[in-house]
Amino acid sequence: MELSRSLAAQFGTTLPGRLAVRGEHTREVGAVGFERLMRMKHRPVEVFCANDAVAIGAMDEAEELGVGIPGEVALIGHDDAQFASLGRPRLTTVTYPAVELGRAAAQPLVERLNGRVPRKTVHVKAEFISRGTV
Repeated sequence: MELSRSLAAQFGTTLPGRLAVRGEHTREVGAVGFERLMRMKHRPVEVFCANDAVAIGAMDEAEELGVGIPGEVALIGHDDAQFASLGRPRLTTVTYPAVELGRAAAQPLVERLNGRVPRKTVHVKAEFISRGTV
């Protein structure tokens, strides 16, 4: 949830706590969380999931509830897992290049080992993979 709030802050907005669903990053939690969001009086029209497994669970629940993806709710996953492009509609997702992410994660350790103070922020370019859920 803190990541979601941090991302919202970067875009000059806030994320109300009632819109952030906590839980394991599983398909089952995605279904439960999506149902909770859809039962709200003012339900969201866009849902960003912590990973693609959570997003697939949300898609499952959308079908159960009769909520159109993407017609009524746009849905985005995160990871670009192999299964993300298998369902219908195919899952829109965000991914990071693994090699670049590994380098960025190791950089602060390398800086410390070389006696330097590591940067507090490391930037890695994300890739938006547009498929059928937005």
